[in-house]
Amino acid sequence: MTVHDGQDDQSLAALAELRTYDVPRRHAVRLRTQCHAALQAAVQRNVTAGREDRALFRRIIGPALAGAWCLAYLAEIIRRAAAVYGF
Repeated sequence: MTVHDGQDDQSLAALAELRTYDVPRRHAVRLRTQCHAALQAAVQRNVTAGREDRALFRRIIGPALAGAWCLAYLAEIIRRAAAVYGF
């Protein structure tokens, strides 16, 4: 294979003869507007879902985990104090 092999390729020659098509400007602007609206809606859904997840964590899961940790810590303190004092 040499550098000049691609110059005699019939597929590339046929491809070069194809006409280029473009959408009308008005259609392109309308399509762009629709795409931007769809992307913005998706971002808003993700932001809203993220807020709900964080609210659930802040209101329920976080305090429950902190409370469980404090309870376990307190139980261990009491257990060790009882061991020290011989109970």
